Amino acid sequence: MKVIIPAKRNSSRVQDKNWRPFYKDKNLVQIKIEQLLTKVLPVDIYLSCDDEEMKKYAAQYGINFILRAPALASDNTPWSDAVKGMVEEMPVNNDEDIAWVEVINPLFSDFDLLFEKWNQVKAQYDSLVLVSPVTKFLLHNNGAPVNFMPGKWHAMSQNLDPLYAWDSVCIMSKKNILYFSYPIGKTPYLFSTESPCIDIDTLNEFELAQLLFAQKI
Repeated sequence: MKVIIPAKRNSSRVQDKNWRPFYKDKNLVQIKIEQLLTKVLPVDIYLSCDDEEMKKYAAQYGINFILRAPALASDNTPWSDAVKGMVEEMPVNNDEDIAWVEVINPLFSDFDLLFEKWNQVKAQYDSLVLVSPVTKFLLHNNGAPVNFMPGKWHAMSQNLDPLYAWDSVCIMSKKNILYFSYPIGKTPYLFSTESPCIDIDTLNEFELAQLLFAQKI
C-alpha cells in the first residue's frame, strides 16, 4: 500500500488552509502525516505539493516529496486531469494499491481499519471510499426533494433512503486510477465510520474542526 497526500500550496477559499497552524503549531499536513505514520512506513508515503519549500515537512518525517507540476495545482485544470497527473508522478508500480488521503478531514485516523477492510473486499470491489451517512432531508436548488417524498408521504428521518458523503479518503490500484482518471471506480466499497467527519472548505469549518480535534485529542 502506498499513500499520496495531495496538498497544494494555496487554497481559494481558506487562505493557506493546508499549511496554517491548526493544533499546537502543527498544520493539517503534519497532523495527517502523523496519523498515517502509525500504520504506514515513511517510505510508502508521498506528499504532493507545487511549492518546493514544503519539502521541509516531508524531510521532517522522512517521507517522499513530489514537486507537483504547476498545472496540476491550478483551479483551471479539471480535477480528473490533476488526479491522473499526480498519480502518474508517483514512482510506483501500476499494480500497487494507492490510498488517496486528503488533509481536510483531521478527525479521521482509523487507517488500520480502512486498510484491513480494503484487503478483505478488493477482490469484489475496484475501490474503497470513506463515507459518512447523510441523514437530512435534501433539496435541489429548485426546491425539489432529493431523498424524500413531500406531503403525506413524508418519511421519518430514520427511514430515509441512505445517501453518503465522500470523506476525503479512497483506495484504488494505480492502474485503475490512471484508467478512470479518478480515485474512485465503478464498483466502490463504501466504508462508513462512526468517527466524526468534517470536510474543511470554509474558515468556519476550519475553526470548528480545530475545536473538535482538540476535544478528540
